[in-house]
Amino acid sequence: MKLNRNELEFLSAWAREEKALDPYTLPAHKLQAIHQVRGIALIRAIKAWARAEGRRDEDIFTVCDNPAPCWPWSSDDEMTERLMGIAEEMPANHG
Repeated sequence: MKLNRNELEFLSAWAREEKALDPYTLPAHKLQAIHQVRGIALIRAIKAWARAEGRRDEDIFTVCDNPAPCWPWSSDDEMTERLMGIAEEMPANHG
């Protein structure tokens, strides 16, 4: 499952924010909290993206530079479907 541009922008911003002292004051983490998504689901999506693209997990930091991304999913059902689909693609020994 390939990530779309909005998903990449969100995950890239979220990953960069993870380095902050208090990431939940920043845009992508605020969206994560509003939508009640566990961080592990986003980490798994980043890892799956890196494997599918033949990149390192850390490459997500620079793949996009939007500091205030939009929420990339139109509904909770779409988000669940996309994140579960991504997680299912990960090999069992990597998740």
